[in-house]
Amino acid sequence: MSEAMERRAERLKLARLLGHEPDELHYLEDVESSDLRALREQVTEVLFSSQGQVLQRLASASRLLPVGLVAQMGERIFGPVIAARIAGLLDPDRAVELAARLPVSFLADVACELDPRRVEHVLARIPPSQTTEVSRELVRRGETVAMGRFVGCLPDASIRAALGTMDPLTLLQVSFVLENKEQVPDVVGLLEPGQLEAMVEAAEEAGLGDEALELLDLLSKEQRAAVMHDLERRGQRTA
Repeated sequence: MSEAMERRAERLKLARLLGHEPDELHYLEDVESSDLRALREQVTEVLFSSQGQVLQRLASASRLLPVGLVAQMGERIFGPVIAARIAGLLDPDRAVELAARLPVSFLADVACELDPRRVEHVLARIPPSQTTEVSRELVRRGETVAMGRFVGCLPDASIRAALGTMDPLTLLQVSFVLENKEQVPDVVGLLEPGQLEAMVEAAEEAGLGDEALELLDLLSKEQRAAVMHDLERRGQRTA
């Protein structure tokens, strides 16, 4: 991906982390993408390590309470931000059990506040069916940045489930903000037949041709040849 596109993607991710609109960070347009990423990592570390002892005590105390009660407290008292900070400190099996007791809307709130890397051991245990429900809610909200950050931390079955909830433009926007662009060929390999081609066509119709071209450049040689062949064949049918 070009440096200009990388900068744009990093500004989108930094804005989401800080709770700002991307346009509010226009003064960072000339900052290198590597520096923006480093800044985002530092901010994330501060957010998740501050008050660490307090959060650890809360996580330890939660082990003494019934799961149903902890779930109610998490939703009604602590809220999604604190729940996201504590999630990585819980026993993975208990965290999954808690997630099963919480409504999809609240889990989507928490997902937007999580650092997925800190809860990979939990995400690996979440059933794909629940991933589908949460992903569908995130798509409805337009939380493409949040979804893009999860892709590299989910098992293939859950990634496939999440991808199945996305319309073509959402797929493009999520791929644009993936944490590790080297994963694009693997993610594309999990798409249903026709999804990639539909995404490229939708991008062209929406005036996002540059983004589509950047994505195609990240594909393997075989994937790129296959999608170009399919698009040419579609064009011949509609000509």
